[in-house]
Amino acid sequence: GVAGKEMHWVVQKYLERPYLINKRKFDFRQWVMVTDWNPLTVWYYNECYLRFSLSDFTTKDLSDTLKHLCNNSVQKEAENFKDIADQSMWGLAQFKEHLVKETGSTKVWDEKVLPQMQRISKWAVMCAQDMLEGRRHSCEIYGYDFMLDDEFNVWLLEVNASPDMSASTSTTEQLTQAVMRDIVKVVVDHRDFAWGRKRCEVKEPGGDTGDWKLIHRGEVEVTIPVAAFGCKLALQGTEVPIHQVYMGAAPTYTAEGSTRETRTKKLQDLKLVLEKKEVEKRDAQDKERKRRTSKLATVGKDRRARADLVGGGGAGAAG
Repeated sequence: GVAGKEMHWVVQKYLERPYLINKRKFDFRQWVMVTDWNPLTVWYYNECYLRFSLSDFTTKDLSDTLKHLCNNSVQKEAENFKDIADQSMWGLAQFKEHLVKETGSTKVWDEKVLPQMQRISKWAVMCAQDMLEGRRHSCEIYGYDFMLDDEFNVWLLEVNASPDMSASTSTTEQLTQAVMRDIVKVVVDHRDFAWGRKRCEVKEPGGDTGDWKLIHRGEVEVTIPVAAFGCKLALQGTEVPIHQVYMGAAPTYTAEGSTRETRTKKLQDLKLVLEKKEVEKRDAQDKERKRRTSKLATVGKDRRARADLVGGGGAGAAG
């Protein structure tokens, strides 16, 4: 095990009021590419796709992963997934059609959702810029997972290195082929912009980069850490009721390291301790009851003996 102080944990607020489509929860898989870490060069792919859960959303059952996790690796475990796989994903065009039906236009996407996703995409890699060692003449593709709340605010769930590019559905089959072709347009057709000696002076690639859009280009090469800038981390929300006690794995830390026990075992051990205390309590009560009974019997016997003595003396005097 690894000692607790050497482990790193990420604590996230659960999004209890997500934006739902047909009562289903979903998230966005968005591709972001970094072609240079210094100066930081960040690209945003103009197409993304939605991943749906295959069960209606509710906070009353937190143990059902098919309701709460939209990952394809989770949803494909559903019984009839092969028959409804294409229902588990939407392309961006289909989502925009939905917005037009719900809001009358795509304004909420163009003016609120998209700008938030692009800003977060840039800020996330800026936070890690001085923690990663860049390698010339290479690029890195990241899979960002975003969610929307019921007011169309964007929340970043996680950033995946080496995201899945398999053709898991008809939606991803089309998109993954397109994104691969467009990567070549950036890193091959515009390699001088991405990695050339004058990469700091040139601000725009020029020419065709497919659906890749440049969203950040560092002004100069950075020689000092850049991650230490202030962010507002305060969150607001409502408490999610817990309807069932979580019985999964829970870490326990010791001086020797960490061990992993289950809450079930802990509850069983606690039950045994309580049962033992209850038995000890009953034994003590029985013991006290017997002691009192014995004491009362002794007192009664003494009283009868004294009464006999008094009675016997009276009879002798009368005689």
